[in-house]
Amino acid sequence: MTDPIHSMVFDLHVHPSLKVFLFDKKLYRKYPAGGAWNPFFMRVSLPRLQQGGTQAIISSVYLPEPKMIRDCFLMGVGLWVMSLFNRKFRMLRKQNPFDSTVEILDHFEHAIAEAQKKGWTSVTLVRSLPEFKQAISEKKLAIIHAVEGAHSLVGKMENLHELFDRGVCMLTLAHFYQNEVTQTVGGIPADKKFLGCFKNEGIQQGGLSDFGTEVVKEMFRLGIIVDLTHCTPKAREEVFRINNGQRPLIFSHTGVSTMNSHPMNPTDEEIKKVAESGGVIGTIFMNHWLAPGEPKNGLDLLVKTIRHIVNTGGIESVAIGSDFDGFTDPPDDIKNAAQYPRLAEELKKSEFSGSDIEKIYRTNAQRVIENGWGKN
Repeated sequence: MTDPIHSMVFDLHVHPSLKVFLFDKKLYRKYPAGGAWNPFFMRVSLPRLQQGGTQAIISSVYLPEPKMIRDCFLMGVGLWVMSLFNRKFRMLRKQNPFDSTVEILDHFEHAIAEAQKKGWTSVTLVRSLPEFKQAISEKKLAIIHAVEGAHSLVGKMENLHELFDRGVCMLTLAHFYQNEVTQTVGGIPADKKFLGCFKNEGIQQGGLSDFGTEVVKEMFRLGIIVDLTHCTPKAREEVFRINNGQRPLIFSHTGVSTMNSHPMNPTDEEIKKVAESGGVIGTIFMNHWLAPGEPKNGLDLLVKTIRHIVNTGGIESVAIGSDFDGFTDPPDDIKNAAQYPRLAEELKKSEFSGSDIEKIYRTNAQRVIENGWGKN
């Protein structure tokens, strides 16, 4: 068996695409991981992914919601100033969200192609399940598209179909603000709501809209994985009911309610329902969601969270969903993709077997892709 410390990693949720797009970061370069929240550093690049033993990543496109820009005067001013010099920032302020999402997808694909020309021939973008299986069989680093936030659909079902045709494997229904599909529990830490910013972002109580119900049904039919992260408990309950065991469901990047009772984190009952669907909980690398107020180091919190998910839903119900490059604050002792093996070391010390670690790091996520992406 492969040494579990160097097992191939499958990360369900990372965000290199927006930094590559806005700041012209190069995937083939190694950048400083930097301090917390700094948007100009980069934690996921090809050199770091290679060093960390990565087999696959789901690269999630997040387009800042128009409501967010209106809700934060400072962000609006900053974007206005940047837009004087850079068309991409003008796009964030003015362009249709779906068109902007597609433009970011296009740009990221170009960045992958550019890296391949620089010699990174072992890296490939996959747009379908057969392409994913081929990449894995050829031992290539597979990059898969996802989209975070159904605001990118702008209320049109045809946009969901176009994203699927573009190779998007997963849609996170909610994000920071209510959209045409669902309400949200938010996700901006309270200490980041400075100087009146993000005052309207917050926990809501509603569930799926009528359009949202139809979107979820169509996602199950097409084979786009439904990501419940950021959804309200009511919306999650409705998705569980609509699914009725058809497809694996996931929380791609989250903690657990027993360690942090914020409603973004799934309850034990929800962990069991995800497990019953054949899905997974992707453990986020961010102390705020794991156990707020804890010290800056967080490997022990990750191990405790994984242990709880395993004890509740079984060893096949947990995976990695770091949220690297999502303008987040990862633990100081595992702050970029090159350091994935550190968690494997801690899991080994905590008496997880090599087989267990391989499931947590790779095969559970791979199973979800194989059962959830594309038509049955």
